[in-house]
Formats: sequence, structure tokens, C-alpha cells
Amino acid sequence: MTPKTPVPPMPTHNPERERIKRRYFAYLKEAKRRGEPSVDSAAMVFSRFETYTKFRDFKAFHREQAIAFKRHLAEQSGAACD
Repeated sequence: MTPKTPVPPMPTHNPERERIKRRYFAYLKEAKRRGEPSVDSAAMVFSRFETYTKFRDFKAFHREQAIAFKRHLAEQSGAACD
């Protein structure tokens, strides 16, 4: 019997994804004139979305992911209200 090779953890840091997020946060702050709390809130939602999608590359994004994530959030908030 051969020993099992450990599976490396899924990478959570992707430089291109980080650049996209940084540009989006700058857009919120400068063009949309959102305050720091709003930008922080957007960052928190991005983090939850990335965890939900297991840190898939944004290039693989499709709208069904967003719809499923929205349902996931609704279930989470619904469970908190029960």
C-alpha cells in the first residue's frame, strides 16, 4: 500500500483578483464617493463571495454564481432570524 500524498490547500491569494478588488474599492471611494464603512462592507461581501466560490478566479465568474450566492445569503440571514 502506498502512502497517500497530501492534497495541497486551495490557494486563497490570487494577485490578479486582488488587483481587481483594489480597483473596485478605489472606484467606490473616488467615483461613487462611498465612505470607508461602505468600502469595508463591500470588502467583507467580497470575502464571503470568495469563500463561497472556493476562491475561483474572477475570470470564471458567471451570473449563476451571483444568483446562488444571493440565495445563500438569504438562507443565512433567514436562519439567523429563526
